Amino acid sequence: MIRKATPADIGPMAAFLDAHVETSMFLLGNLEAHGTEDTTHPHGTAFFLRETGDGITGVFGCTNGGFLMCQLPGLTATEAQTYAHLLKGYTLQGMTGEVEQVQVIMDALPVPPEAWRLNRIEPLYRMDIGGLTPGSDVRPPAEADVPWLSDWFAQYMTETQTAPPGELHAAATRRAELAVGAPRIRIMDRDGSPVAMAAINAKAGQAVQVGGVFVPPDRRGQGFGGQVVQALLAEMAGQGATTAILFAASPEAAKTYERIGFARVGGYRIAMLDKAILLGDPR
Repeated sequence: MIRKATPADIGPMAAFLDAHVETSMFLLGNLEAHGTEDTTHPHGTAFFLRETGDGITGVFGCTNGGFLMCQLPGLTATEAQTYAHLLKGYTLQGMTGEVEQVQVIMDALPVPPEAWRLNRIEPLYRMDIGGLTPGSDVRPPAEADVPWLSDWFAQYMTETQTAPPGELHAAATRRAELAVGAPRIRIMDRDGSPVAMAAINAKAGQAVQVGGVFVPPDRRGQGFGGQVVQALLAEMAGQGATTAILFAASPEAAKTYERIGFARVGGYRIAMLDKAILLGDPR
């Protein structure tokens, strides 16, 4: 049986997702931050549950911002058609999650293959961080950082191919403005100049997911990427986090994460459309 989740399902749903935490962080983070009934925030999510006599066996999510997520072990093409039907009339921008599950859902959607400007599998990593000691090497962005931080975000979105539709500089400036004082974005300075940034893009229970790691080209090769991630995770450990998850956008990034203690645990698919599409009947 497939049904829409209600507030009464939050506990059992979180327990199910936590058993698959490496590929469920966006589902878990949105559930913890916005519950099941938020219809306004871009990360507010409509959750659908797959249930059997044993309880919840799968979760499918659609955010208000146009992104799909799933944790559906054993997903079949026939079942994927059911989720595609649920999405008729939904505006889609992209999808992330476990490699094979996401592909099965994508194959069921009424979206031509050429419409996906990004459909990439990135290596997925996990690290136990409970023993890290917080330091003072990083700081939150300040208002004075917005001009250069806008450039960093523009470079980051270009390199990772994750820029939203529309004008790149405007999107980057908006992200920089929202970053000011943000509780989960950190900047590392050396000799009075910024050299790296990192962020937590999902948090649920005692797990955090790292994202937005960037080192400007003229500062690369000096270990700053690993250092800023370590400092951020030490801060998170000081707040009770015990597990960190991330996916690497490049072989160089993967090596950096491995050097500081991350171990690969699989893959993660990221798919984004060239432009948002209003979904019709499934294929």
